[in-house]
Amino acid sequence: MPSFPLKFAYSTINWSTKPDLATMFAEIRAAGWQAVELFDHSLDWLGTPDSLREQLGGLRVATLFGGLELPIDQAQIAIHKRRIDYAALFHADAYGLVGGGRLRMRPPSDAEYAALAGACEELAVHGAQHGIEIGYHPHTGCTIETGEEIDILLKHTRLTKLCLDSSHIALVEEDPVTQIRHYAQRLSYVHVKEWALGKFVELGRGRLPLLDHPAFFAALEEMKFEGWVVVENSRSDVSPAESARINAEYIRGLGYDLALPTREAQT
Repeated sequence: MPSFPLKFAYSTINWSTKPDLATMFAEIRAAGWQAVELFDHSLDWLGTPDSLREQLGGLRVATLFGGLELPIDQAQIAIHKRRIDYAALFHADAYGLVGGGRLRMRPPSDAEYAALAGACEELAVHGAQHGIEIGYHPHTGCTIETGEEIDILLKHTRLTKLCLDSSHIALVEEDPVTQIRHYAQRLSYVHVKEWALGKFVELGRGRLPLLDHPAFFAALEEMKFEGWVVVENSRSDVSPAESARINAEYIRGLGYDLALPTREAQT
């Protein structure tokens, strides 16, 4: 049985950025999840805070997530600041960022690393004013992929933290357990998902040799990790609702409870 109560949330990514909100949240609740990460939904789609609260139906907003593109301009920064302000109205703990796109013909330049770090840090300063951590998400096909590149980002930032993803760590042939332990002091929250045969799949159905989710969760327990563990199913061969159910069953099958700790449930 788990020795430390991890807190789980479920990403809305599988429903697209412009979903039917009421249906999506109902399907997430029906699968047993009690918290969500709102994945890259524009504020005009989410609507007013009161409207969103009603449609959430009691789901806790754990985190929000968005992307940056290089070159970064002030319009992008302004949009993310407004989303962070919105996240604060729901007492979200963190705001995840991914980007920018990576050119395959060459590694990122020093200027691109610096630009991304500067944007992350500006948003981290803004987030700190609201009690929201900014967690950069290293991701295949983006400026920051590997541990070596994570070190570059962290060297040039102070408040910026990390949203490490179990599958994207394994996809660059690094060990997810080693990496979360190494970056424990800068870890805001984590994503977990599976990969097999060139696509993302439900938990327990993956084939990445370096990806062992029971070991990953055990390491988080040993660390007494209090951040969110966001389960993410980027796409499905079945419906998003069915993927949410399968992923919930997998987590429960490892002995974890999707019910939130009292403090989180009441926030």
